[in-house]
Amino acid sequence: MEYEKVYVFKPEAERPAKRRRVEPQGLQTSWQRRRQAFDQVWSVQQQAIDARLDSINSHTVDKVWQFLEQATRDGPPGRIPTGIILTGADGATGSGISKQIAERIRVGKDRRSLLSLSSSSGTNLKALLKTLILKATSRRTGSSDEDGVDDEDDELRTSRSIGPKLLNYDLQLLQDHVREHRTEQVVITFEDTEAFDSDLLSEIIELLGCWQARIPFACLFNIATSIDFLQQRLSQAAVKALAGQVFDVALSSVEVEQVCEAMFDTGKPLWIGSGLMSTMLERQHDYVISVDSFVATMKYACMSHFYANALSVFLEPDAESRDVAADHVEAVRQLDSFKTYARRLLDDHQVAVLEELLESDTALRLLVRDKVAEGRQKLSAMVQTLKVIRLVQQRLPNTPVSSMSSLYVQAMSGKLIGSPLIRSLLLTHRKTPSNIVVDLLRELMSSHTEKGTPTFSGCQELLTRLDGLIESQKHSAKPLRSEDDSQNTTLRTTVVAQKVQLSKQKSALSEQDKKYTELLGILTSGIEEIFDNNLVNPNDLVFHEIFVYDLKAPYREVFTPRPRHAIERALATPHDYLDCDCCGSGQGDEHVEATLAATQPATAVLYQLYLESGSLINASDLWQAFQAVLGDGREELEIMALFQRALAELRYLGMMKSTRTRVDHVAKVMWQGL
Repeated sequence: MEYEKVYVFKPEAERPAKRRRVEPQGLQTSWQRRRQAFDQVWSVQQQAIDARLDSINSHTVDKVWQFLEQATRDGPPGRIPTGIILTGADGATGSGISKQIAERIRVGKDRRSLLSLSSSSGTNLKALLKTLILKATSRRTGSSDEDGVDDEDDELRTSRSIGPKLLNYDLQLLQDHVREHRTEQVVITFEDTEAFDSDLLSEIIELLGCWQARIPFACLFNIATSIDFLQQRLSQAAVKALAGQVFDVALSSVEVEQVCEAMFDTGKPLWIGSGLMSTMLERQHDYVISVDSFVATMKYACMSHFYANALSVFLEPDAESRDVAADHVEAVRQLDSFKTYARRLLDDHQVAVLEELLESDTALRLLVRDKVAEGRQKLSAMVQTLKVIRLVQQRLPNTPVSSMSSLYVQAMSGKLIGSPLIRSLLLTHRKTPSNIVVDLLRELMSSHTEKGTPTFSGCQELLTRLDGLIESQKHSAKPLRSEDDSQNTTLRTTVVAQKVQLSKQKSALSEQDKKYTELLGILTSGIEEIFDNNLVNPNDLVFHEIFVYDLKAPYREVFTPRPRHAIERALATPHDYLDCDCCGSGQGDEHVEATLAATQPATAVLYQLYLESGSLINASDLWQAFQAVLGDGREELEIMALFQRALAELRYLGMMKSTRTRVDHVAKVMWQGL
């Protein structure tokens, strides 16, 4: 034989023995503890998130459940009871409702079956019926046959002892199953209704309508557009087969806010920084992804902090700081916030305290425990202050209410302190009439009692004085107004040298209005005191690197990856990844772009030649240029092998393809940076 298809590779040297596993050392000794801490922290956080998400659409779930219950008792004869769930742009909300319905069926042990169909369940009516019957007759929630159901092996083994064999897309199988298990209702959920083919959706609805007298069907459609659009896509026979009722669900933005508020609740050991939180919210807004994906981003952020930051061991619940190893204590001394704290001690002439912290690990452990607890408490108070801001905005007329997530981002970045939002809020509050101020003050006290929001001293006394002042004016239908109110200001017109001049002049105030102005000033000062005391910059807190996580790089690599950018960079500048002297520029400057060199990988060399070519590349010219770069000291057969392998790799990456117009040319498919 001229060529051998198989050959045996015999290495010259024996394979080296595996390196002996060693115990983790240094900062890695706390890995298991940090992993357990993350599991404990996130399990509590996940329960809080699930509770809030379940409570959002609980009213809608109750209505859908009542609709299904009523359909089993007195459904429309000959028509399919259909619930149309308007999910908006986020279709995942409807799937969440379906999960809650399925949970009620499981817990209540009702004689009801819930089946879900998606656009990927089948490409034709036969495949769709196969998937539907398979889900109904099997105890499994899914099957590997869902994605690709072919027309072969159409016979299905059933429990029928007599009668002809039925095909696995015959609804008689489902009727036998319903009769055998005494199922009262078969609920079919169409997850992504808009993704279904119009003819296929009409066919399945018409067929279910024909079997409605024998199988008690009910349908739930998740609609992201409108009912009119759905009706236009269905045939007239399919529309006549449905008896629908519309249900509205919460918007995706509302769900995101609920998840954020669950993450911002007090008592949590880890806080997400402003940069990372804003990136998460921007991605959620731009791509309109499901709320489950947003929760996954939160979980990944917490996991990244506990897994990658060894100092997160200080956040371990129910653990004493004295159990932390000395390596971790030494790492604490390298934090920027500790260095700033050390300079502050020197400025205050507390040299002995600083010397003890630098020499005694026990003293530093105690300081970390106290400062971390203090920092977390300050952030909790800051979040409660954000609720006060929203409460004031809700009570003041003509004032837009900021979302909790936007306020959190501003507060964690330190930009909320003395911001225009706070100043305009206080100025508007000074012009508020008495009826609104009293309700606001009572709401502040109630929120402080129930939710622990911050308040100011003398709040109860101020409310008593305001009630007494309003009681003395109960004969007047008009509320009390302050001197800053626009209704107590008049415009005065004067003519000077044939020019009209306008000037503001305050009207004369009554004694009651003057007293109200004084009390309103006290209340405004109290609210301003709340803002000054509780709005802090997290970067100014000592050891904020331990309980605040704000790294965006791991998040972007996972949820918004750029694989093409990484591939292009690796091929264009292999030195950035290989970190070797042979692939660099040779001038000792990292910023100088790498040039073609024989020491570079063959694929990188061919890619750089590929960038210099046009849309059609002559294979012979490309080979000659490649040979000129790698020709020194190598045989031609070796260079040809490297050329063919590099050409195959670029073709595998989708950067070039063969063309029929010119056999000796290859066509460029991708351009760098696009």
